[in-house]
Amino acid sequence: MQGLLSELLQSIIDMPGWFLDVALNDPLAALMLAVGAVITTVSVVFFGYLSLGAALSLFSGSGGRGPPQANR
Repeated sequence: MQGLLSELLQSIIDMPGWFLDVALNDPLAALMLAVGAVITTVSVVFFGYLSLGAALSLFSGSGGRGPPQANR
């Protein structure tokens, strides 16, 4: 288990160098890497914002509508 954890941490540390090697290999690869990073970042921020809003709404009790009122 310890070897697996240290291997994972080492690969995380080595990852930027691998991405840099790919980006410097070909201009098209650099463009695709940048577009993928932007798409990933935008989606993570958007869904994080939605999740945070849902959690805050759940715990604060605000937001949403109450039950419909019957006409008398």
